[in-house]
Amino acid sequence: MRWLPREGWTWPGSALLAAAVFAVTGPDRALARDDSAQSGTPAGTVTTVPLAYQETSYPFLFRNVPVERRLVPFPKEPAVAPGPVVRGVLKFGGNPSNAIPYVWQAGAKKLFLDLKRNQDLVAGAFPAHVLWTAGPSFLYQMFTNVPLSFPASSAGAPMVVDLRFSMDIARHPGQAFCNAALRSYWQGKATREGHDWQVGLMQNLSDQPGSFQHGQLLLRPWAERTNRFSAACEVPEDTLAVPWEGKNWMVRASDAFAFSPKVFFEGHACQLDWSAEPRGREEGLALRLTEQPTALGELRITGSFIDRLVLTGGPYVVVLAQPPANVRVPLGRYHPYRVWLKQGKGEAYFNFGLPQSGMANVVEEVSGSQMPVLSPPRPEEAVVVEEQRVAVLAVGGPLTNCVSATHREGNLRLSYRLLGAGGGEYRMAAGGDRKPPQFTIGRSCKRIASGQFEFG
Repeated sequence: MRWLPREGWTWPGSALLAAAVFAVTGPDRALARDDSAQSGTPAGTVTTVPLAYQETSYPFLFRNVPVERRLVPFPKEPAVAPGPVVRGVLKFGGNPSNAIPYVWQAGAKKLFLDLKRNQDLVAGAFPAHVLWTAGPSFLYQMFTNVPLSFPASSAGAPMVVDLRFSMDIARHPGQAFCNAALRSYWQGKATREGHDWQVGLMQNLSDQPGSFQHGQLLLRPWAERTNRFSAACEVPEDTLAVPWEGKNWMVRASDAFAFSPKVFFEGHACQLDWSAEPRGREEGLALRLTEQPTALGELRITGSFIDRLVLTGGPYVVVLAQPPANVRVPLGRYHPYRVWLKQGKGEAYFNFGLPQSGMANVVEEVSGSQMPVLSPPRPEEAVVVEEQRVAVLAVGGPLTNCVSATHREGNLRLSYRLLGAGGGEYRMAAGGDRKPPQFTIGRSCKRIASGQFEFG
């Protein structure tokens, strides 16, 4: 049974479920801008983009921080406080000088950090900003606006993070768990083919702290610079204690991704590098974009409503904003890719789903639960752009709402999927049209049950 949604591919109202599967489609209408024309900029031309320190009101990159427990007091500690007191060292990267001793007075709702690395924990107190308790034996406190810089020995580029401390008193007494949420980066404006883009660099919090080269790159149209974004968590160690559907959004974020020195956008292939890393918030950071000659091939995109398409794994990270149906990109094999759709207030992203095994493969530290890590597209789904052949990528809309019905032990189980061009599965993004689809089950034209699907 097929019926029309309210407009485009926004969520439906209700429908009669007369078979095992029903579908909804919207008009095949693309939001497009022709940015496939090649510029006449000569190879080797260098564009310098000044970057300034920027803080956000929201966290956009999360990393679990290894914690080493300490059983004896530090030489200089704050006065004793009632309630649980936990001591230890936060391990940032492999350099011992980057480690930060701490004392967490959970009862007093305070965190003391040895930011100067001199074993003096009397100063540097941070009050708990957000408190949450899962039960009498579980503690969870967050400490905001913590200034960090790495490496500690040379006072590297500054950053600000929120530290989230938790402890399961019943199962792991005295053992704290810590997660750092980054809230600062360095950003500027680059202009290509008359269009302005926001570019930003973010430090890495776990592998090589303070190194932009192992951090994240933000690249999106300048008009979107005030929108919230999420940097890509691409390694199992960054798994958060949230449902795997939520992690999928972070893993496949389309605004920011693992830094690449080679980027292609607005028809330009660029090599990225920068000046010396700043040691203070007031110091400048200059990003250099050097034009590079590269052979291009044609990519045909068969879907609609694509607001952002990011191709990775090839010679360049290719970032396309509202791409036309046919666009020229550097030759290469791209795998995986990220797709973000938008129409009106509705937004959706490509959902790669669970690993093929369906099994969890990461243990969440706090709860001990088995958590799945999302898998990229299968290798055979890679996009191969060649010189003498048009590559075809079937992603995007129109989106089709599908429901499958299975019978088990006297119950009718309904499973919902949102499918796009090429059969890929999508999920609605937070902040869009979140009205869940409704369904009605009937027998002999008489309604016997109805309901709606829950998100997550």
